[in-house]
Amino acid sequence: MNRIETLPTRMLAVAGVVLCCVAGATALLSPSAALTGWLAGFAFASALPLGALCLAMMMRIIPGAWHDELGSVTKASILLLPLVLAASLPVLIGQNWIYEWARRGSLEGVKAVYLSPAFFDLRTVIILAGACLLGWRIIQADRSIPPAAVGLIVFVVAHGLLAVDWLMSLDAQFHSSGFGLYILSGQMLAALAMLILLRLASGVPARTGLLGALLITAILLWAYLAFMQYFIIWSGNLTQGVVWFQERGTGPWAVIEMLIAGFNLLPLFLLFFPPIRCSRTWVLTLSIVILAGRSLEYAWLTLPTLSGNIALGVVAYLVSLLGLAFLSLAVLWRAPTLLAKLQSCRPMEARQ
Repeated sequence: MNRIETLPTRMLAVAGVVLCCVAGATALLSPSAALTGWLAGFAFASALPLGALCLAMMMRIIPGAWHDELGSVTKASILLLPLVLAASLPVLIGQNWIYEWARRGSLEGVKAVYLSPAFFDLRTVIILAGACLLGWRIIQADRSIPPAAVGLIVFVVAHGLLAVDWLMSLDAQFHSSGFGLYILSGQMLAALAMLILLRLASGVPARTGLLGALLITAILLWAYLAFMQYFIIWSGNLTQGVVWFQERGTGPWAVIEMLIAGFNLLPLFLLFFPPIRCSRTWVLTLSIVILAGRSLEYAWLTLPTLSGNIALGVVAYLVSLLGLAFLSLAVLWRAPTLLAKLQSCRPMEARQ
């Protein structure tokens, strides 16, 4: 590949690194706000590779037309998993500024052991490194079902641990047994919307009606899990859960909460109409709207924990998200070449 062909990749990579450095530099003003903003951006950016890995395993187990439509962009997105591992370093290094439990060490019993800085770091590194290895295996074992079946079970459990560690532990007193599945459904919805954008932006004719139907399924799953968590906490009058929702349901966060619902449920309503569901322009537009709702939700999940400098946290979130997006695009630009190299390393029996 000559210099001209690699120029877009280099430009995107340089822009991404610069923006990530700018996001890091905001820590000089307020480490807590900047790193919490980075956590939000990192959690959102991880949705594409983690969600793509989950979808790739599901495609192996449940074959069909969706594999033909999204298989190639799904495998390309799995290549972003090492970037997620690298992007987790600021969270691991700066956890004292992000999490109150790491800063004060006021927990007791099993929770004190589980939410200890060293154990937190170890879990994150092991799970993300394991996801990288699993993704590499899924790419190489192109049509093999056993790795996908076993990997999907392990992935759901491990992702639940990440959701608890990264997001739910922002309030160490809050507990919800469905939180991991709720976060997973949101990340898969975000991943599916991004994969559909990549697929339709390629210019190759696509079965748009099928892609729209997949979006309907993903939105319904997210809406069900989000509502059930809310319903169980309020109907059971679970104190810490009520406090958690109150923090995110007052002031400007109440408006954000309504926008999150609107940016997901409005596309759901529109996609029920076949002319809209089968329109490339409409599906592209609604995918962007869904991603806007996803980005608001990650701000809603993380930034209310800040006691001050919320504006700086928002800036750090947006800049870090943009920087990680540029780095992701740089990897995706080279994805065909990288996938060809990975698949050329497959054992001869796996290629047959």
